Amino acid sequence: CMIEMDEDRFEKVLTTNIIKLGFEDTILKVVYPFLTKIGILWQTGSISPAQEHFISNLIRQKLIVAIDGQVGNSQGKTFMLFLPEGELHEISLLFSSYLIKKHGHKVIYLGQNTPKADLISVYKMHKPEYLLTVITTSPSGDKIQEYVDMLGKEFAGAEVFVTGLQVLDGSVSIPSNISLLNYAKEIKNVLVQMEVLTV
Repeated sequence: CMIEMDEDRFEKVLTTNIIKLGFEDTILKVVYPFLTKIGILWQTGSISPAQEHFISNLIRQKLIVAIDGQVGNSQGKTFMLFLPEGELHEISLLFSSYLIKKHGHKVIYLGQNTPKADLISVYKMHKPEYLLTVITTSPSGDKIQEYVDMLGKEFAGAEVFVTGLQVLDGSVSIPSNISLLNYAKEIKNVLVQMEVLTV
């Protein structure tokens, strides 16, 4: 479907899986492994950026519709979700937003390419208890440690969850108020633990 850019066929495949597995398991067991394969195909030049963008945007649309169907709870915690400046890989952040809302919490969704000044401004205004970001491609190199340190310092009053390829290789020193998630889907475990603690 991706290679042929066949939206109708992709829609049928995804809908069939959602009926069989449910939305959440379709994302975890079908879409995530598929995205891993896309990454390999893209790196080897087997698919074009246009094909990758085409399919990623279809998945993104599905996630946005699913998020829209969730109702937050005024008693829930507040999460601020964002991607660093230059970071455009949004699917994991969208899925996290879906899970957080599904578990009855509020989401302030800032999305892709969020400048540091905007993060600080929104944080001061809303005082979210939790922040979540995914660092897949940006920042990179020696800028990663600097960015993670900035998150720890600027948002010392919150718990910050960080995941993504750039921080998972073990080379980044993690401040005490930051929790490293091996995959964005691990946010579900965090949400379940929060529910257990509040019961």
